[in-house]
Amino acid sequence: MKKIAVLLLFVLAVTGTYSAEPSWYKLLTGTIDSYPVTMSLVKFGEEVRGFYYYDKYKQPMDVYGNVKGDSITLYSYSGYDDSESFKGVLKGSNFSGKWDKPSQNKIFNFSLTSDKKQSGYFEFVYVEGKERFFKDLESPFCNYTEGTIWPTDDYTSALFIRNYILKSKNMKTGASEIGEQMLGNKKKFMKDFKEYNKDLNRDDMGDGWSYSLESQNISIPVFFNDKLFVLSSFDYSYTGGAHGNYGTGFTNLDLKRKKVLTLDDVVTKKGMEKLPALLEKYFKLQRGVPQEKTLQDAGLFLDTIPVNENFMISPGNIMFNYIPYEIASYADGEIKITIPYSEFADFVKPEVKDLFKE
Repeated sequence: MKKIAVLLLFVLAVTGTYSAEPSWYKLLTGTIDSYPVTMSLVKFGEEVRGFYYYDKYKQPMDVYGNVKGDSITLYSYSGYDDSESFKGVLKGSNFSGKWDKPSQNKIFNFSLTSDKKQSGYFEFVYVEGKERFFKDLESPFCNYTEGTIWPTDDYTSALFIRNYILKSKNMKTGASEIGEQMLGNKKKFMKDFKEYNKDLNRDDMGDGWSYSLESQNISIPVFFNDKLFVLSSFDYSYTGGAHGNYGTGFTNLDLKRKKVLTLDDVVTKKGMEKLPALLEKYFKLQRGVPQEKTLQDAGLFLDTIPVNENFMISPGNIMFNYIPYEIASYADGEIKITIPYSEFADFVKPEVKDLFKE
């Protein structure tokens, strides 16, 4: 644990993001009004990102925002103009304030408390770099952020989770290398930005935005218990144009069997055949679309929702995530479709049925 703390200070000192508490991970539990919820949240610099879900349903919703002093503002957007926010204050282990959902005219108090033991199982390591091509102009600019959750030695499955993270980043060994790799990635990105724009004439570039580059990759736990660990990886990229592109990938790690699960590990062949109809049914239910309407009438590109490998499982559910442009427009955002376990229990392979239970 001491080694990773030293690494974190080294990384942040190099990137210029050091502060009294530059980053943390917190698992928070509590209520919105009287409804029990759980939130998995990381802070890096002045940004925060994570997921929360109602304990009854365990359907994750992403949240993102910023920190100013002890004030935290979080937003969640699920497309179709459906958004919500948390605006509160973090004092010690308590995060409390107002939750607001304008589309339903609802404003509730929320109060969440950090679980010291569960939060202590993880640290968050990140690098950050920002640069302007012309020091006196706002653009072109280059921004790079890369961060990942990192299990401490106190976490039972630390080695398995660490090895997966390292493998996903094409690394071979321990904590020091993860920091060096992220620093190397940042330096290469900044170097490529300068090389890309080396012949740029400030008098011919217009406002300069189309020559800017930005990249962010953040890996966060969505849900975990003693059997299952679900890791998310959020990627954002801007290479000029009207807007950047983004998407979230989900990975399901079976802690008992020490295995990264594919959909084929979870669902039977017959279940694979049933999934498109279930995806359509629950997309319509969750979006308030009449069942008799076609998916294209509902704004999707296709009339059949393809089954993809971007899924997560949790007690009682399986959720499929579709990034912008995959099945709908950029304005629709990421589309998450959650299917209750009761609908597909007969199509789950016996060896993983325990992962859908508390």
